[in-house]
Amino acid sequence: MNPMLEAAIWFWIPLCFVPIGIWLSVSGKSKTLGTYIGAIGLLLVMISSWTVPSSDSTAGGHLLLAIVAPTMLLAYGVHGMIFGGNVPVGRLDPTARWSGTIAVFVSIAIFCLMHWYSFTPIWRDDMVNPYWIVFLPTFLLFATSLSSASAVALATYGENRFSESLKLAGLSVLMAGIALCAMIFDGHRTTADEFRDYLWLSAADIFGTIFGISLAIGVFAVVIWSYEKSLPIPESSPPPTKEEIKHVVSIAVSNIGGEEE
Repeated sequence: MNPMLEAAIWFWIPLCFVPIGIWLSVSGKSKTLGTYIGAIGLLLVMISSWTVPSSDSTAGGHLLLAIVAPTMLLAYGVHGMIFGGNVPVGRLDPTARWSGTIAVFVSIAIFCLMHWYSFTPIWRDDMVNPYWIVFLPTFLLFATSLSSASAVALATYGENRFSESLKLAGLSVLMAGIALCAMIFDGHRTTADEFRDYLWLSAADIFGTIFGISLAIGVFAVVIWSYEKSLPIPESSPPPTKEEIKHVVSIAVSNIGGEEE
């Protein structure tokens, strides 16, 4: 079979199934079917390095398969830490906060082992997955920025949230420390110089994305403001006439029940 056709059948089409399944699940039109479609598509993408080993695109599926376990552990931990605390809706048992904290630190430790130990994702020909060195600095930088911004937001706008803000600030410092160590010490398969190069590229991508979103929101706000400013001032409606008042009173009287005293 043609290699491009194999890649389309075993990688690109299943990849398209993932957002379609998510859309069906979120929209509620066919939640069960959407879940199955998304799960099957994601599974085929993750095993594409075996089904289509000749395609370079399957490196993305290979990376997803490599990080799926620590990512799910991290998601479970974040969910437990958030909803195991003082939240008004969907609060979990208080023990969920402690188990969530442990899960977060274990997942971060696994990511560290994947960089500094033999757990590094190896794709083909004993080479490191090309997306791994892109993913790790982006993940560390994004986690640092998000944690620090959340800590500042909680301390500034929240009430009685100093403890949570302090924990988020500590997590931000931890992620920044891991990134700093990766910039200084070589990993198992990647050097510190390579990590630094990709870290700056990741910083440019993140700040570029934030700037682009902010610019789009600003342009949208300016367009709406200009449109509303160009509209004429609405004129006051004339007062009701005697006939209109009588008509309204007759409707009210005909719909009012009860006995007169």
